[in-house]
Amino acid sequence: MKTPYQIQSEAFTAAGGIYDERHGKLYGDLANALIEDGSFSIVYEGVAHACYTPITVDAAPHLKCYVLAPISVLPEHQRKGHATRLMEEAEKQLNADVIFVMGDPKHYANRYNTPHKVLLPVKSEAPLECWFARELTLGALDGIGESTSTLTGPFAEPIMWSHPSKQV
Repeated sequence: MKTPYQIQSEAFTAAGGIYDERHGKLYGDLANALIEDGSFSIVYEGVAHACYTPITVDAAPHLKCYVLAPISVLPEHQRKGHATRLMEEAEKQLNADVIFVMGDPKHYANRYNTPHKVLLPVKSEAPLECWFARELTLGALDGIGESTSTLTGPFAEPIMWSHPSKQV
């Protein structure tokens, strides 16, 4: 069975486009660092892996929230629903109010479609249109105006919130 590092590394290395083996190592190392730091880690059927890191919505610190990243599926198992089933299982286990994710709208906009005004926890050039939320507790973000958010640990490094072309 592959380790979380191997799943992340192989998936990002094989992704092509803006990713290469340097990104594979970067995200594999991030997964290991997050696991060591206590982030929730889930492997699905030995082919998909994700980490969920606690995040605080400063205007609503009572909410149990996480940021999803990194998430990967081994190349030969992609487009078979493994990532969706991994996220569904993680959401059951986490019992969270809200899950946030920074990413490409074509990958995340359908599942993470709760309107919100929570700002990124780290200074980033990434557009807020790529900062998505999914309420698992219906109405959890209702009435929360613009709010800062706080994140600690390895995922709080600004490089992890930059465009992949600027990471290596």
